[in-house]
Amino acid sequence: SILLLFFIFISIIISIEDIKTGYIKDIIVLPAIVGLLLLKLLFYKLQLGDIYAVLLVFFLFTMFIALNLKFGGGDIRFGVFCALFLGLHPIGWFILLSGILQIIFLYLTKKETFAFAPAMSLAAVVSYLIVNI
Repeated sequence: SILLLFFIFISIIISIEDIKTGYIKDIIVLPAIVGLLLLKLLFYKLQLGDIYAVLLVFFLFTMFIALNLKFGGGDIRFGVFCALFLGLHPIGWFILLSGILQIIFLYLTKKETFAFAPAMSLAAVVSYLIVNI
């Protein structure tokens, strides 16, 4: 679907930028959120569950910052983008897989920190496929 292709395209850009710089730039993620919202409004259904998913991820990721777990505002905004893409039904898979994949990436890179966008991107696509196949 166009929604999945748009998500994958943006996720690749954001993941590469996060790996290179350690930051998720608002100039990329904020227009991506607006674009995704417009796609959902025009061609799909924007459901109440989509808003609940966004609020859940926003709250959870904000708590990670409050607990000083090396999260940043860009991670929150990209998490919101992922939640808006997924909606409520697969959000549990997304949260679980994001954490597992991040632990795997940290182990493989032998680093204390690593860009979180790649884990979120892959987790979102896998969560989407789990629910939609």
